[in-house]
Amino acid sequence: MGRYLSTAHDLSAPSAARGCMDSLVQGSLVDLFSAYSVAVAPLPRMAGPTVAGFPDICVGIAFKCAARDCDAGRLTLSVPSLLLKHMKGDETPSIQLDWARELASQLIGRIKNRLLPFATRLEIGSSSTINVRDLQDRLQGPLDVRVYAGRTLRGLVLVTLEGLPRDSSLKYEGTPAATEGTLLWL
Repeated sequence: MGRYLSTAHDLSAPSAARGCMDSLVQGSLVDLFSAYSVAVAPLPRMAGPTVAGFPDICVGIAFKCAARDCDAGRLTLSVPSLLLKHMKGDETPSIQLDWARELASQLIGRIKNRLLPFATRLEIGSSSTINVRDLQDRLQGPLDVRVYAGRTLRGLVLVTLEGLPRDSSLKYEGTPAATEGTLLWL
């Protein structure tokens, strides 16, 4: 499946604790797909792109983060076309790509919502399709990228994130989060 390494420590070790951002992102991923009746089993965060069977559909969204140790970032969501076909039936490939972009938008929206109690706000840009090879090449470079994966019955779902705050900078302030699916005007 690949190596599970982090620049700070080995996250595959049984004693490795999942950080706040890891829980937030993985919870958002599981909840998103659960809303569409797709079970996702999250895997430990990975440090690099050494993933066998890299998903064939990739989309990305740029965002700006209003926190001390982050400003601009990017989320990518990679899903197997087999999973999109399962979710959208016999729709055309262009509709399936639109659905992948919608899933990425909903994922970053869920992450944004879960960051609100930590007084961290994201400004989300528009989504776009990304060439799989370009993403793989980009991940080979010296980037501070969080890589998350989850197993589904129809293949691996992969999320990369750049530009989110570090766990150590998050401070719970109790700002109420919006109900999933509501519009936020921040």
